[in-house]
Amino acid sequence: MPESAVAKRYAEALYEVASAEGLEDRIGAELAELGRLWQKLPELPQFLAHPLIGVEEKERVLQELGRDLHPYTLNLLRLLVRKRRTGLFPAIRGEFLTAAEEEGKLIHVILRTAREVTPEELSALREKLERVWQRPVALTVEQAPELLAGAELLIRGRRLDASARGRLARLVAGLRG
Repeated sequence: MPESAVAKRYAEALYEVASAEGLEDRIGAELAELGRLWQKLPELPQFLAHPLIGVEEKERVLQELGRDLHPYTLNLLRLLVRKRRTGLFPAIRGEFLTAAEEEGKLIHVILRTAREVTPEELSALREKLERVWQRPVALTVEQAPELLAGAELLIRGRRLDASARGRLARLVAGLRG
Protein backbone atom coordinates (compact mmCIF):
# COMPACT_ATOMS: atom_id res chain seq x y z
CA MET A 1 0.00 0.00 0.00
CA PRO A 2 1.44 3.43 -0.91
CA GLU A 3 2.50 5.66 1.98
CA SER A 4 -0.01 8.35 1.00
CA ALA A 5 -2.84 5.84 1.40
CA VAL A 6 -1.49 4.77 4.80
CA ALA A 7 -1.21 8.40 5.92
CA LYS A 8 -4.78 9.03 4.78
CA ARG A 9 -6.04 6.07 6.82
CA TYR A 10 -4.28 7.33 9.96
CA ALA A 11 -5.69 10.83 9.38
CA GLU A 12 -9.21 9.50 8.79
CA ALA A 13 -9.10 7.44 11.97
CA LEU A 14 -7.85 10.39 14.01
CA TYR A 15 -10.44 12.69 12.45
CA GLU A 16 -13.21 10.22 13.19
CA VAL A 17 -12.43 9.98 16.91
CA ALA A 18 -11.79 13.73 17.16
CA SER A 19 -15.06 14.65 15.45
CA ALA A 20 -17.03 12.22 17.62
CA GLU A 21 -16.06 14.42 20.59
CA GLY A 22 -16.01 17.79 18.81
CA LEU A 23 -12.23 18.08 19.06
CA GLU A 24 -11.37 18.73 15.40
CA ASP A 25 -10.24 22.29 16.09
CA ARG A 26 -8.04 21.38 19.06
CA ILE A 27 -6.44 18.35 17.38
CA GLY A 28 -5.99 20.36 14.17
CA ALA A 29 -4.29 23.19 16.04
CA GLU A 30 -2.02 20.71 17.83
CA LEU A 31 -1.09 18.98 14.58
CA ALA A 32 -0.32 22.35 12.98
CA GLU A 33 1.87 23.29 15.96
CA LEU A 34 3.64 19.93 15.83
CA GLY A 35 4.21 20.47 12.11
CA ARG A 36 5.89 23.78 12.93
CA LEU A 37 8.02 22.03 15.55
CA TRP A 38 8.83 19.27 13.03
CA GLN A 39 10.27 21.91 10.67
CA LYS A 40 11.93 24.06 13.31
CA LEU A 41 13.69 21.12 14.98
CA PRO A 42 14.71 18.66 12.26
CA GLU A 43 16.45 16.69 15.01
CA LEU A 44 13.06 15.64 16.39
CA PRO A 45 11.86 13.57 13.41
CA GLN A 46 15.41 12.23 13.01
CA PHE A 47 15.45 11.17 16.67
CA LEU A 48 12.00 9.56 16.45
CA ALA A 49 12.95 7.63 13.30
CA HIS A 50 16.44 6.55 14.44
CA PRO A 51 16.59 2.74 14.43
CA LEU A 52 19.19 2.50 17.22
CA ILE A 53 17.17 4.47 19.77
CA GLY A 54 14.70 2.36 21.72
CA VAL A 55 10.95 2.87 21.60
CA GLU A 56 10.89 3.45 25.38
CA GLU A 57 13.31 6.37 25.09
CA LYS A 58 11.35 7.88 22.20
CA GLU A 59 8.08 7.56 24.13
CA ARG A 60 9.67 9.19 27.18
CA VAL A 61 10.65 12.18 25.03
CA LEU A 62 7.17 12.30 23.51
CA GLN A 63 5.62 12.25 26.99
CA GLU A 64 7.74 15.26 27.99
CA LEU A 65 7.08 17.04 24.72
CA GLY A 66 3.37 16.29 24.73
CA ARG A 67 2.40 17.28 28.27
CA ASP A 68 -0.19 19.76 26.95
CA LEU A 69 -1.30 17.66 23.98
CA HIS A 70 -4.65 15.94 23.87
CA PRO A 71 -4.25 12.19 24.45
CA TYR A 72 -5.42 11.48 20.89
CA THR A 73 -2.58 13.55 19.44
CA LEU A 74 -0.03 12.03 21.78
CA ASN A 75 -1.30 8.51 21.06
CA LEU A 76 -0.95 9.12 17.32
CA LEU A 77 2.71 10.02 17.84
CA ARG A 78 3.27 6.99 20.05
CA LEU A 79 1.65 4.71 17.49
CA LEU A 80 3.81 6.14 14.70
CA VAL A 81 6.93 5.53 16.81
CA ARG A 82 5.92 1.95 17.62
CA LYS A 83 5.08 1.17 13.98
CA ARG A 84 8.23 2.96 12.75
CA ARG A 85 6.14 5.31 10.63
CA THR A 86 7.09 8.72 12.02
CA GLY A 87 7.97 9.83 8.49
CA LEU A 88 4.23 9.80 7.75
CA PHE A 89 3.47 12.52 10.27
CA PRO A 90 3.59 15.50 7.84
CA ALA A 91 1.23 13.72 5.43
CA ILE A 92 -1.13 12.69 8.25
CA ARG A 93 -1.18 16.27 9.52
CA GLY A 94 -2.00 17.55 6.05
CA GLU A 95 -4.75 14.99 5.48
CA PHE A 96 -6.34 15.74 8.86
CA LEU A 97 -6.31 19.51 8.27
CA THR A 98 -7.76 19.04 4.79
CA ALA A 99 -10.58 16.85 6.15
CA ALA A 100 -11.37 19.33 8.93
CA GLU A 101 -11.40 22.22 6.49
CA GLU A 102 -13.66 20.36 4.06
CA GLU A 103 -16.10 19.68 6.90
CA GLY A 104 -16.06 23.38 7.84
CA LYS A 105 -14.63 22.68 11.30
CA LEU A 106 -11.58 24.90 10.91
CA ILE A 107 -9.63 26.91 8.41
CA HIS A 108 -6.11 25.85 7.52
CA VAL A 109 -3.85 28.83 6.80
CA ILE A 110 -0.29 28.54 5.56
CA LEU A 111 1.86 31.49 6.55
CA ARG A 112 4.98 31.82 4.39
CA THR A 113 7.42 34.30 5.84
CA ALA A 114 10.94 35.51 5.16
CA ARG A 115 11.84 35.62 8.85
CA GLU A 116 11.04 33.61 11.92
CA VAL A 117 7.74 34.52 13.53
CA THR A 118 7.41 34.74 17.31
CA PRO A 119 4.74 32.77 19.16
CA GLU A 120 3.12 36.07 20.17
CA GLU A 121 2.87 37.16 16.52
CA LEU A 122 1.37 33.80 15.55
CA SER A 123 -1.14 33.98 18.37
CA ALA A 124 -2.17 37.52 17.38
CA LEU A 125 -2.55 36.50 13.73
CA ARG A 126 -4.58 33.42 14.66
CA GLU A 127 -6.89 35.51 16.86
CA LYS A 128 -7.47 38.07 14.08
CA LEU A 129 -8.21 35.37 11.52
CA GLU A 130 -10.57 33.57 13.90
CA ARG A 131 -12.45 36.84 14.54
CA VAL A 132 -12.81 37.42 10.80
CA TRP A 133 -13.98 33.89 9.93
CA GLN A 134 -15.67 33.05 13.22
CA ARG A 135 -14.05 29.63 13.03
CA PRO A 136 -10.91 28.02 14.53
CA VAL A 137 -7.74 28.53 12.50
CA ALA A 138 -4.86 26.04 12.21
CA LEU A 139 -1.68 27.87 11.19
CA THR A 140 1.18 26.20 9.36
CA VAL A 141 4.33 28.29 9.11
CA GLU A 142 6.83 27.90 6.30
CA GLN A 143 10.16 29.70 6.06
CA ALA A 144 10.46 31.38 2.65
CA PRO A 145 13.61 33.52 2.43
CA GLU A 146 12.91 34.15 -1.26
CA LEU A 147 10.14 36.54 -0.16
CA LEU A 148 12.90 38.92 1.02
CA ALA A 149 10.62 40.48 3.67
CA GLY A 150 6.99 40.34 4.66
CA ALA A 151 4.74 37.32 4.29
CA GLU A 152 2.24 35.42 2.19
CA LEU A 153 -0.94 33.82 3.46
CA LEU A 154 -2.34 30.82 1.61
CA ILE A 155 -5.99 30.40 2.52
CA ARG A 156 -8.34 27.99 0.76
CA GLY A 157 -6.29 28.05 -2.42
CA ARG A 158 -5.97 31.83 -2.47
CA ARG A 159 -2.75 33.74 -1.92
CA LEU A 160 -2.57 37.04 -0.07
CA ASP A 161 0.86 38.47 -0.84
CA ALA A 162 2.32 41.09 1.49
CA SER A 163 5.94 40.24 0.71
CA ALA A 164 8.69 42.48 -0.63
CA ARG A 165 9.05 40.15 -3.59
CA GLY A 166 5.34 40.49 -4.36
CA ARG A 167 5.46 44.27 -4.08
CA LEU A 168 8.46 44.41 -6.41
CA ALA A 169 6.70 42.15 -8.92
CA ARG A 170 3.61 44.39 -8.85
CA LEU A 171 5.81 47.48 -9.31
CA VAL A 172 7.57 45.91 -12.31
CA ALA A 173 4.21 44.92 -13.83
CA GLY A 174 2.93 48.45 -13.33
CA LEU A 175 5.99 49.94 -14.98
CA ARG A 176 5.56 47.67 -17.99
CA GLY A 177 2.04 48.94 -18.41
